[in-house]
Parts: sequence; C-alpha cells; structure tokens
Amino acid sequence: MKDDAQELSDTLDLEQWFEREGHPYKATRGASGPQLNVKTCPACGDSRWRTYLNAESGRGNCFICSATFNKFTFIHRSLGHDPEDTSPAGKRAWADTFKNIRETLAEQGWRPRRTTMVAVEFGEVVLPASFPLPTAEGRNLVYLESRGIDGDLARYFHLRYCTEGKFWFEREDGSKGYQIFDGRIIIPVFDIDGKLMTFQGRDVTGVYEGTQKYLFPKGLPGTGRYLFNGQSATLAKRVVMGEGAFDVMAIKKAFDEDPSLRDVVPVGSFGKHLSYGSTDGNDQLGRFIQLKRTGLEEVTIMWDGEAKALEAALDAAELLRRLDLRVRIATLPFERDPNEVLAQTVRETFLAARPYTPLLNISWRIKNPYAGRR
Repeated sequence: MKDDAQELSDTLDLEQWFEREGHPYKATRGASGPQLNVKTCPACGDSRWRTYLNAESGRGNCFICSATFNKFTFIHRSLGHDPEDTSPAGKRAWADTFKNIRETLAEQGWRPRRTTMVAVEFGEVVLPASFPLPTAEGRNLVYLESRGIDGDLARYFHLRYCTEGKFWFEREDGSKGYQIFDGRIIIPVFDIDGKLMTFQGRDVTGVYEGTQKYLFPKGLPGTGRYLFNGQSATLAKRVVMGEGAFDVMAIKKAFDEDPSLRDVVPVGSFGKHLSYGSTDGNDQLGRFIQLKRTGLEEVTIMWDGEAKALEAALDAAELLRRLDLRVRIATLPFERDPNEVLAQTVRETFLAARPYTPLLNISWRIKNPYAGRR
C-alpha cells in the first residue's frame, strides 16, 4: 500500500489537479526550484496567496497558520477532510481522497515526472543594465514572440533585455574597458549548480546581423565550457543536445507540447562540438560526468541537418558513450536547425533518432546522409 501511495504521489501533476478542481494558483520559483503559490489555504481558509507548495513534491506550508502539507494532505484538506481524524469516518474520507486522485490521474494520462530545476543565482557577474522578460506587466519582446518564444519560455531561460547598457571589464594593464550591449537580449549561461558564469548578447535591432549578431563579454569564461540550460538537467534521465541557445528554446517549446516528452531536458553545446580534455574537468564533457552522477542515462544529439554537423555529432557521441551513457543521433531535415522547422518535426526527429553504435559510426562516415545534397 505504501509503495502504491508513493507511486500515486510521484505521478500526480499538482498543476493538473488544481486546474481540474478550479483552485486558483500561480506557478512561481522558490529557493528549491519551481513552486506553486496557492490563493487559499485549505487548513485556515486564508485567501491572501500565502500558501506555497513545491511543484514537484507538493511539500509546503501556509505562512498564516503554519500548517504543513504534502500532496495528499493538501488535497485531503481541500476536499473538506481532516488528516488527523482516525475514526471510521476519517478512514472513509481518505478513501474518497484517493479516489479523487486516481480520477485525476486517469484524466491526466501517463506522464513522465517533471525534472527538478536548480534555483539559479546571479552571483558576482554584473550584467549590463537590463530588465527580466517578460516584464512585471507580462509584456514580452516582439522579436521573441515572432520566433515562438513566449513569456513563459523567456522566464524559463531567464532572458533579459538591454535597452542601453555597458559591460565593464578589466584590461591586461589593469585599466577598465567596456562593451556596449544596447538593443540586445541578454542570454545568461549558468553552470550545473545554477551559478551564473557568463552570458551572450543577441542583437534584435538588425544593425549587427551580418557582423556582431552575438556579443560575448570580455574577461568572462567562454561558453564552450558549459551546457546551456544544463542547470535544468540535474536529476534528469534524458537530455537532448542542440547547438545554440535559440535551438534549445525551440526544442523546449516543441517538447512542452507533448506531455510524454516533458522529462526530456534540452541543453545546448554552443556549436558543433563537445569540449573535453581539461585536467580539472572544467569542460562540457566534465559537465556530462556531473549530470551522470545525478541520474543522467541518455543523450540525444540534435545538431543542424548538414554533413559536417553529423560528423561532429558522431565524434561527440563516441565521447559520451565512453561515459557509459546511451547516445542517440537525431537527423533534422537538410540545412535546418530546430528553430527552422515545425515543432512537430522537432518531436518526430527526436523520436526517430538512431542509437549510436560503432557500426552506425562507420556507416555514416562512409556514406553521410547529407553529403552531396544542395
């Protein structure tokens, strides 16, 4: 019975339950990751949005009456029952609660568990003057919306916008210099532990489209050491690796539309490569070793649909295979990346990915599926 209850708790999507029952809530972030801010406490009835639950575990409390909850006790109280009632009527009430949960799961359908995101911290890196997206009023950039990146995705990736701002750095002679990030989206890059390490500035004015479309801060580590969105892959069993930040955003958007893929976390390699060889593990392969320690089992590489990208994917797959990870290679349509195809195509490409084997390596190197195409 205990194992059955644990399985119900692990499988139940609290947001689905709130929506089914019509209970007002807000999805927010807390120190321990995603959380749900609930309008009404089922224990004391206070409706000032002072009740918080962890979105994954359901554990939380009311800051008015100090009642503590898990998924079961919160739902039990919300249905009008007292968890402390051990009478026969109280036991029948629990049966009603579990019936409600099972009905919710039947409507929800099977879904993999959510992956837990690490709470991020901006630490010592001083970003150019910028504001988070979406704004407090819920407004997002037209540029992002046109690329399918809505406010929720902008918030998930901690995007910011710099109207006018400078990044200050120290030159070799000790003097101060600066770079201008005006009119750029600030794309933060965090380490696996959620600490901000560096960032990118993507021009949205069109002025630098052919020259400095992306601007990188001087004096900070290169992005090639890190995995974009790698902090969200802690505890994940499956990840899919795209190239650039907007490729990762497109994959995230596509996977969010299919509940069966919700456990697959998109990460980015910042190009057609996988850095390795650092003596202290301060490279992308070292980050994959860290993720394997937290439960990672499978990596699907989804780089651009071109011959050189596929060859590079085979090189990266061999490195990852040595870590005893399952590796798959997804082949996108010719000369297309995840941000240039339909979301359905991204999902179909992922599902059709080929498991990497030495035989596949030889086969594709002899006859590259993209070679000779125009």
